[in-house]
Amino acid sequence: MLTVYGGHCAAGERSHVVLLPDGTKAMLPVWMAEAAAAHDVALTASPHVSIAALEAVRALLDQGPGSGEGDGRP
Repeated sequence: MLTVYGGHCAAGERSHVVLLPDGTKAMLPVWMAEAAAAHDVALTASPHVSIAALEAVRALLDQGPGSGEGDGRP
């Protein structure tokens, strides 16, 4: 359970402003709080992710802010 303080919309995506357990506030996309978001999610005793998916995430992170040289990342 999270306390919702308000809403926010940026780049066409609506978000809830929520209070996290550590006392900080964060934005949670509205779609993540809807029941349909968990419709196709299954719990498993042995979670896994493909190397290709991890590489795709890394490529996205490399394109984001702070991705320039000298930022201390390998």
